Amino acid sequence: MGEPDEAAVLGYLRGGAGIWSETSAGADVLDPGGPVMTGIGSLYTDGSWVWRQDLAYYLGTYHVSLPPDFLAHVRDSRHRVPPVPEARLTEILTRDLGIPMN
Repeated sequence: MGEPDEAAVLGYLRGGAGIWSETSAGADVLDPGGPVMTGIGSLYTDGSWVWRQDLAYYLGTYHVSLPPDFLAHVRDSRHRVPPVPEARLTEILTRDLGIPMN
């Protein structure tokens, strides 16, 4: 079983600001017979942390463990993703992830 506030953490993950969108598809890496998911490489952020779109699937399906620092951050935010300014989104893409904006 997952964290006692897993549903709220799932809402947080799903409510992140989109910073990179992909139409890529891939199988469930924990169950090769599981569903093929689309957009798995898409990235979301809360301005501090970055995660892949499929993380919510793995948390909800398998109750995967998340880093304690991330869980503390989510809980300190009362499970609400703060607004992320566009300048911060650009900074994450270009400086933190090294993705050129052309």
